[in-house]
Amino acid sequence: MECVLGVPFGYEPNEEVRKLLEDFRDMVNFCIDYAYRRRITSYAKLRKGVYEEWKRRWGYSTHFCHSACKIALAMLKTYRKKHKEGKPEAKKLFMQLDPQLYKFYGDSIRISVRPRKFIFVKLRYGEYQRKFVDAWREGKLKVGEITVNETKVIVPFKKVVDLQDPSDWIAIDVNESNVTAVSSNPHVLRIEHDLRTIHTTYFNIRRRIQKLAKRKPKTARRLLRKYSGREKARARDLCHKISRAIVDFAKRHGFGIIMEDLKGIRERMNCGRMLNRRLHSWNFRRLQFYVEYKAKLEGLPVVYVNPRGTSSLCPVCGGRLAPNGRRRMKCGCGYEDDRDVTACINMLRMRGVPLPLKAINEA
Repeated sequence: MECVLGVPFGYEPNEEVRKLLEDFRDMVNFCIDYAYRRRITSYAKLRKGVYEEWKRRWGYSTHFCHSACKIALAMLKTYRKKHKEGKPEAKKLFMQLDPQLYKFYGDSIRISVRPRKFIFVKLRYGEYQRKFVDAWREGKLKVGEITVNETKVIVPFKKVVDLQDPSDWIAIDVNESNVTAVSSNPHVLRIEHDLRTIHTTYFNIRRRIQKLAKRKPKTARRLLRKYSGREKARARDLCHKISRAIVDFAKRHGFGIIMEDLKGIRERMNCGRMLNRRLHSWNFRRLQFYVEYKAKLEGLPVVYVNPRGTSSLCPVCGGRLAPNGRRRMKCGCGYEDDRDVTACINMLRMRGVPLPLKAINEA
């Protein structure tokens, strides 16, 4: 299968690039308006309808028209899915370049604006980006559609990987303050983390800043932006470190990875104001995404299972578990263990992985 990872590069903005970004935004809004008024949902029909007028207005390389049509239809589809009235509008400056519009040199890109007219953009990068550029130069990676915004160039590197058939699986349970992983060998890995502490700390900081809003609104807005950025950066960095530890552990033992499919869980949450706030800041999907793409780049398969009952049902008899102290669960059949370990055991059961429960309890 093919894995794609978008890698951000910095660059020095200039007037030519900014003008192109502004024109591309106008192209997208023109395509949105045309498709909305005529209720067009087909890419081919939209491209055919706007093409002549588009050439009269801009006259760029025609692949800019193709990209603008694709983005316009994607925005309209998302808008309709959210049941919003009216039509969307592209406000941010960005553009997508398909391979016919650019040439990637590793340390720079050449954008084809018109026939035999190009814009050259010098890229800035560090050690993280360098390893992808070196792999691309060695022929191990390919590049896809590049995205350019006001400050960054996002280069999607593509790698064809052969997902191995694992000899064993490891189930991962993602929680607010820890990540627990269990395999059938048994291996039990528990990583305690501070994601909940990070979000609580910055929530309290924001609450204090909001008291300034009436007296000093500009200062309050500036401080909110500052600390919101810090919170996101710290949470993102910690998720990367946790996911790297998990994938390194799985790679060392040759494990495939099982995780819970938690899609839509936030819509089902209704646990009171304070608990809802905590759970809505929970980084479960970001952490799962990091684990998944890092695992696939290493050739490790990742599967998702239904989370229903994983922490509350007995993996031995299927009966309802009862609390037995802090995070301990017990069953009338004699089974007793930590609720996170129990969730992992149930996930392994769903994949048909035999598990020596006695060994787990003694581990």
